[in-house]
Amino acid sequence: MKSASRQFSVANLFSRQTVILALGDLAVLLLFVVIGRMSHGMTSDWLVNVVRIATPFVAGWAIAAFVIGAYRPNLWQRPADFLRRSAAAWLLGVGLGFLLRYFVMHDRITLPFALTSVAFTGLFLLSWRSAYLVWQMQRHRISASQ
Repeated sequence: MKSASRQFSVANLFSRQTVILALGDLAVLLLFVVIGRMSHGMTSDWLVNVVRIATPFVAGWAIAAFVIGAYRPNLWQRPADFLRRSAAAWLLGVGLGFLLRYFVMHDRITLPFALTSVAFTGLFLLSWRSAYLVWQMQRHRISASQ
């Protein structure tokens, strides 16, 4: 009985950690869009435009992360695999985001926008995911030493 409740709590911990990771991913993608809009002085219809611009990138990331396995349970316990899958999901996700932006939202994509988007979504996502990885590894070390 005791081990069953332990397994249940461990399962909850991993699902909770996956939610934290996914919410962080969403937050940094939204931050990318907000900073981009602010850097161009675009403040009118703020909320509508942030959602419109972020949607293809968030959808592209979500699809890519699922396909690549960037949210696999315990993936953080294999740091190289975690980072490799994060980078692969970022590249695939941003590519899908551009396709969705162009074909579904009918927004044109300029080379400067594409290069900036690739660079900054990568910087934001991979920085966040690296910080998450360090945090998880630190938590694991602390709990293992107790």
